Amino acid sequence: MHIETFERRKHSISLTPLIDVVFILLVFFMLATSFTDWRPITLATGTSEAAPSDTPPAVVRVDADGTLRYDGDATRDTRALARRLNASIENGDISAVIVQPDAEATLDVTVGALDALSGAGVAPMSLATGSKGDQP
Repeated sequence: MHIETFERRKHSISLTPLIDVVFILLVFFMLATSFTDWRPITLATGTSEAAPSDTPPAVVRVDADGTLRYDGDATRDTRALARRLNASIENGDISAVIVQPDAEATLDVTVGALDALSGAGVAPMSLATGSKGDQP
């Protein structure tokens, strides 16, 4: 009895599926990555060793819609407010800036105000928190 044997063809490994998978991963990570510029916001804490000052701090209130209130004026122009605060700090009228968000202000609005003031060079700056009953 004679059994015929066939020669097996040599299979080559195809790189096409590997390239497809790498391309899909590349596209996924490009879409899932955030390319924002992260920078720290320097805030004074309550535990810092600051000397008591005779000049009072400025209180900037942040409303829920992002409006900044300082010294009876409401504005959305953070650069103009920052120039005003920096001038007051240089003149010695105020010692620091305290940012106090409204009870309804979201974290995004509050951090946006802190970032805008910090980016405009306002320092020293701290964040005040409290309940709605604490605000005057």
